[in-house]
Amino acid sequence: MLWRVRTTLVDRPGNLAEITSACGDAGVNIVGLQIFSTPERVTDEFLVSGPPGWADVALAELFERAGGAEVAVTRVADDTVIDPPTRYLQGVRAVIEGGRDVESVLRELLETEPPDVADYAGHDVLDLTRRDGSVLRISRAVPFTAVERSRAQALLSLVSDAGSDTPLISPSPRHPVPIVREATLSDLEGVAALHERCSVQTLYHRYQVPLRMPMTTRMARRLVAPDSGQSLVVQVGLDLVGHGALEQVDSAWTFQLLVEDAWQGQGLGTLLVKQAAARAKAGGAVRLTFVTAGSNDTLLRTVGNAGFVARVERHEGNVHITVLLTAVRSYAAG
Repeated sequence: MLWRVRTTLVDRPGNLAEITSACGDAGVNIVGLQIFSTPERVTDEFLVSGPPGWADVALAELFERAGGAEVAVTRVADDTVIDPPTRYLQGVRAVIEGGRDVESVLRELLETEPPDVADYAGHDVLDLTRRDGSVLRISRAVPFTAVERSRAQALLSLVSDAGSDTPLISPSPRHPVPIVREATLSDLEGVAALHERCSVQTLYHRYQVPLRMPMTTRMARRLVAPDSGQSLVVQVGLDLVGHGALEQVDSAWTFQLLVEDAWQGQGLGTLLVKQAAARAKAGGAVRLTFVTAGSNDTLLRTVGNAGFVARVERHEGNVHITVLLTAVRSYAAG
């Protein structure tokens, strides 16, 4: 039986010797040691095996009598004796080449389950930031050291840079009920993938200029989190198949939308138009203008299908379709 024993010591000469001497006298064998240093204190992690009949609490008491503080004892598997940096490199390989979920790999490396700890006093929380800005939260009974936090973040950043922290974009079964919702930073990959699946003509109708692909992270972030306004997405299953940007400049509100080619003609644009109108009304808008390229008649039909009577104007080759929001019910969040 192996245990991991962590104890915090004042950083002074002789402390570690007292611990090792007490283990030797008790017949407890130290098979591994890590030292996590901070300016004034040191957290030492021991991998130990004990004589028959030893239990977690007895080990904790042994280390406390030898001068240890904040002692935590956890049962561990035999493969824990592998060099920690080697284990983390194997974890990276498991994610990138083996297709394993990065969260499960980190939980295995950090040994978060089960919380089989002597004198359990609650969980410490480790928040790791993914490439798309979302947070991966891991908790554990034994407090995380600064070194462990750095290792975990480095692993997540490495697999993120390799594109292995998010599922591959692939067509999913068409869900019968599309969801229109406000976009978040976790949608960066999905919005970029949506644009890459759209035809040149569809992108031109949306942006009125030829759009270069693949999309940069900066542009995807601007689409997902505009400076003034809201970003909407249409989600079907796991895929984002539509996007709209509702923006306010002074008292003028505009909305521009994009629906993936394979999903056009199925009412998703109408859903986006209705949501945009309700949200603009909630923001104090009296009218809303939809902007598209001059050759796009589809948007005018979409606005009509949403129940609006529109005024159509041409501005520098583009079409502005403006509707009054008098009869529109404001969007209620939540």
